[in-house]
Amino acid sequence: MTDQRERVTPEMYARVFENHAEGALILEDLVRRFGSNPYVRGGQEAQRQTDFNAGALSVPTFILNQINRANGAEPNESEQ
Repeated sequence: MTDQRERVTPEMYARVFENHAEGALILEDLVRRFGSNPYVRGGQEAQRQTDFNAGALSVPTFILNQINRANGAEPNESEQ
């Protein structure tokens, strides 16, 4: 299936999450909910929770990295 949608750019992330009041509130909420240290101390179940938390953290991190790129910051190697 061919994707005919417009390419999503870092500038779009900045407009939605920085320049729009509701977008800024949503980003703030995402960071508050999922932006903390993902590590959970313990055994195998704690490792599973750590992995889950790290996955959740990757979403607000990606959004923030896109906003930074839109504002002229160079991407890290892991972002490319």
